[in-house]
Amino acid sequence: MKGSTLMITNLSDITIFSELPEEALLRIAPLLKERQFKKNHVLMFENDLSEEVYLIRSGMLKVYRLSEDREIVLSIATAGDILGESEALSSDNHRISSVEALENVSVWQIGKQDFLYIVEQYPAVLRKAYTILIERMRILNRLIRYLSLYDVRTKTANLIMDLYFNFGKHNDNVYKIDLKIRQSLMANMLGVTRESISKTLSDFQAEGILDIQDKYLFILDKSKLESICNKIEEIPELRKWNSQ
Repeated sequence: MKGSTLMITNLSDITIFSELPEEALLRIAPLLKERQFKKNHVLMFENDLSEEVYLIRSGMLKVYRLSEDREIVLSIATAGDILGESEALSSDNHRISSVEALENVSVWQIGKQDFLYIVEQYPAVLRKAYTILIERMRILNRLIRYLSLYDVRTKTANLIMDLYFNFGKHNDNVYKIDLKIRQSLMANMLGVTRESISKTLSDFQAEGILDIQDKYLFILDKSKLESICNKIEEIPELRKWNSQ
C-alpha cells in the first residue's frame, strides 16, 4: 500500500486500472472529476443510497461501521485504492460501510454508470475488482480473528505487525512504521478501549519492544514482537493490505 503523503497523478497508479493500456486511460480520464475533502469529512455513510466511486490520489481514510455508537474500523485506505466500486457493481446501491477522511484527501470521482461502462469496455478492470474484493475478505477474516480469539496484547502486537508490513521502513535494525496513528484509531481497529491500547503500548515500551515518537511507532525488538503474535499469520506476506 502506498503512503498517505503520495499524490497520484497517473491513472495507471490506481490499482484497479493498473493493467490498462495508455490509450484506455486516455479515454477514461474525461469521465473523472477531481475532488478534495477536508480531514473528518465523511464521504459516504453506511446504508445511504449513493452511487459515486472514489479513486484515492492522496490522503488516508478509514472504512468503518457503527453499532450503538461503537465504531469498528474495517480498513485503512490510501493513495491508489478505490472505494465504492463494490456497490457500483451490485444491484443494491446501499453503502456497505462509512468512509471518513483521516487527513485532507484528494480523489478522482466517477459515477456508477460511467464506472460500469469502463468495466464493460475493459474486462481487466473487473478482474482487478475481484482481486481487490478477495484481499478485503482476507483483511476482514483476520479482523474477525483479532476481535474474537485473542487478548489485547496479542491483538495489538498483530496490528503493529500489519502496520509495519504496509507502512514500514527498515533502517539500522530499527523498524519504523511511517504513519502517524492515534491510539483511538488503533483501539477502534481492534474493538477495545483506548485505555487498553495505551496500557499495552506502554508495556511494550517498558519491555524494549517498541518506541513511540510524535505518534510514529518504532519496533525495537521485532523478534519479540513476532513471538507475541502467537503465529496468527503463518505467511507474513499476507499481512499486506494491497498486494498490487
